[in-house]
Amino acid sequence: MKPKKVPGIPSQVKGGFHDTESIQKIQDSQEIDLKFNILKEKFFDINKWGNYCKETPTEFTLCDSSGETVQRLPQIGDYIKILLTKINNPKPEDYQWVQIDMIDKSNPDRLMIQCRPSKLPGNNFAGKTVHFYAAGSSSTFVISKGKDYIKMAIYGRNESPNKNTGFLNSIKNTFIALGGMAGSSKIQWQCLADGMIGAK
Repeated sequence: MKPKKVPGIPSQVKGGFHDTESIQKIQDSQEIDLKFNILKEKFFDINKWGNYCKETPTEFTLCDSSGETVQRLPQIGDYIKILLTKINNPKPEDYQWVQIDMIDKSNPDRLMIQCRPSKLPGNNFAGKTVHFYAAGSSSTFVISKGKDYIKMAIYGRNESPNKNTGFLNSIKNTFIALGGMAGSSKIQWQCLADGMIGAK
């Protein structure tokens, strides 16, 4: 199976990939516009993403360039910290960190947010990537509408284990990343996409 060629999505060069899509068919054009506007509100409220997938509880938190939690629309250069499992009093290193490097609103019918694994915020010149995937990986979140549907998609590209870390973390990241490339992250992303789109 080959990755889809989707405009705006990085080319697949090496490692794993996934194409996760959820589509809701709608016949009435006014209903399409209404539901797409609701989807846009969900899409840009990253702090609430975790509410849309109860089966695989994951916490998403939007942070500014210094790593402080913010309650606003995302901006290029912001970070998203992701907690995959419930931890009491988690430290910054317990999260998976990604940075938003692209937000595309040029087409009102197709909106995109792209993220890449990152270092901890506030230190651009030192430190190591704090994510189980290597820095060359990407996740692109896309919502769109057509004449009879609304859709949310998540496209993962070039997903390789992050080995640029300590020995034990390198082993841990390899196991987590291999699990993700084998399908567990696809299940998680599918749950999020279905939950946001309202698919059953």
